[in-house]
Amino acid sequence: MQINPITEFRFKATGHRWLLTLMFLYLGGCASLPDDLQQVPSEGYPYPEQTRLGAIIEENAPADKSLSGVELLSDPSEAFRTRFAIAGFAEKTLDMQYYLWKGDLAGQLLLWRALEAADRGVRVRFLIDDIYHSGRDDVYALLDTHPNFELRVFNPMANRGMAKNLNYLKNKKFLNHRMHNKIFLADNAVAVLGGRNIGNDYFGIDTKANFFDLDVLTVGRGAVEAGAAFDEYWNSRYAVPISVLHNDTYTAEDLDEARKRLHGSLVNLDAVPYAVAMEAQETIENLERWREKLIWTEAHVVVDPLERFDGQGQSAIVEFAEEHIANIDKEFVVESAYLIPSEGGLKHLAEKADQGVRVRLLTNSLMSNNHITAHSGYMKYRKDLLKAGAELHELRADAALREHFKANEEDVEVPAGIHTKAFVIDGEQALIGSFNFDPRSRDLNSEIGLVVSDKEFARQVLEVMEQDFHPENSYRLFLNEDGKLRWELQNPDGSITIYKHDPGASIWRRMGARFLPWLPIEKEL
Repeated sequence: MQINPITEFRFKATGHRWLLTLMFLYLGGCASLPDDLQQVPSEGYPYPEQTRLGAIIEENAPADKSLSGVELLSDPSEAFRTRFAIAGFAEKTLDMQYYLWKGDLAGQLLLWRALEAADRGVRVRFLIDDIYHSGRDDVYALLDTHPNFELRVFNPMANRGMAKNLNYLKNKKFLNHRMHNKIFLADNAVAVLGGRNIGNDYFGIDTKANFFDLDVLTVGRGAVEAGAAFDEYWNSRYAVPISVLHNDTYTAEDLDEARKRLHGSLVNLDAVPYAVAMEAQETIENLERWREKLIWTEAHVVVDPLERFDGQGQSAIVEFAEEHIANIDKEFVVESAYLIPSEGGLKHLAEKADQGVRVRLLTNSLMSNNHITAHSGYMKYRKDLLKAGAELHELRADAALREHFKANEEDVEVPAGIHTKAFVIDGEQALIGSFNFDPRSRDLNSEIGLVVSDKEFARQVLEVMEQDFHPENSYRLFLNEDGKLRWELQNPDGSITIYKHDPGASIWRRMGARFLPWLPIEKEL
């Protein structure tokens, strides 16, 4: 095909203008953060037992203050309602730390709930990672206008808006480290930790795709330790007040108008696909019933050191895993959204399998994985994992467990994916948190998790995992006589279907996933 000379000239001229623009932005327009970040240190509420939440918990708490009360949150609607309820109970403080907080229905409802808390005098602290949020500065600055609502952005990019990507040209090494922690904490009395970000797809109400995930609610020692972890990050030099990043100022009237608009869109809670307790008495009754389900045991927060952001600190969760995996006697069960074990991790798993330990792994299939790049990093380890003796399963996008998603109640076929980050050791110890079994969690991001040393809690986690491993929900991978990778699907009638390629994936998606491993990006996946 021939190119018209005029068109060619225009193309080149346009390209040159863009190049000059980029050079200008990079050389002369790259902003930098001021030295004075205007940070005022603050701490969590030191007397949680004196709050309404704390008092309800104390009624049934054991005398041993070294113990934590824990409850597994596997149902997506329960995970939402729990956050909604404890935010409504907060009297002194409400602390929220997240990697991703979407502006959809779930995100709006929980922000509305947080604003309600601020209105009744609760100090709200909101710490958000910047990677997905630099385009929402105006919203966050508006929230920060409230005298009881303070918002900080973690490891922010100096250039905002359209110039955001230029930050990586100048400081990729630093900016590639992201805060992946997830904490929802009221009065330092009740905390929720786990894998869920805030968004419709994490609570089973998205109409395009939803995640299976796990959270753990903790009170007592676990909540206090979660509060200490939040304070450390909140008061760090990486947590920058939104007022430093956003020049526009807003008034109380602006906030009030925005609150009215938000309330107007959410006032009809019938639009929420699950029941949300609004009345105080109903919420108290629910909380008292929930209190009876708590398991009081030894549980501790494991959180990465802030030195990670200077490329110095080792992952605290990796240190914990390496120490405890070495002592596994019987079984190691892992459910991870993204599974890229690296050569070192593969070696550890192979050693345990050789010692007779049953190693069971569940991750996403190519069709259920929301990050094809992460899947590409995992693909090259599949055969080696099977050769090492591990049992390997991949989630079906059409898993039967989708019935737990409220979005499926209208006979809508919404695909499923795994977002869980959990493992169980010997049926006695479980870790639930934000840590993926991949290089990004191991080497780049900061992570947090709760380690629970209790057979009953571990049994509950395994029970959820067993459902995900079930043939209705996952494929079993194996190597045939020729060493070829195969996928086994058990049909409802008991028959077996064997796939030679990633089930359900188009040739183009398979080709894309196979091309990406050739790129030198595994350490960043």
